[in-house]
Amino acid sequence: MNERKSDLVAFLRMKMIICISLVFAALGWADEGTDRAAIGGVIGALNANQTGADQERIARLFTTDADNELDRLANLDRRLLQPSDKPWSEVTTPRIVIQSIRFITAGVALVDAANTQYGSTILVRRAPVLFVMKKQAGDWRIASLRVLVNLLSLP
Repeated sequence: MNERKSDLVAFLRMKMIICISLVFAALGWADEGTDRAAIGGVIGALNANQTGADQERIARLFTTDADNELDRLANLDRRLLQPSDKPWSEVTTPRIVIQSIRFITAGVALVDAANTQYGSTILVRRAPVLFVMKKQAGDWRIASLRVLVNLLSLP
């Protein structure tokens, strides 16, 4: 009888450990979802300000020691926009589209993205972009932006 009681206690302890582990896993998963949304917001803000009209707003998206190629991205956008200023071109303005987000640590993420342009005759034109995102004071910021294409190879 005493053996059955100890087995029951061991079973209940194991069940409690599993439940507590699941609760903490769910909390961690919820934070990752929130972080993904925040990272998407930073990329969205970069898309909204790509025209370069508000340099101060763009600077707030980056860390103070950021290593970025935003000027190369702007050059790429100008080259992609050349065909779209013709009448009946039906080509969209280039936008950064997130393809994947990988969390390296709780405060660092790699974002694979593409500067993407759609059109009726080109269908889709993509230039790969890599972001290293860093969480600073609770906000996600861009620590590095790399354009992963040779601009000379584009039309």
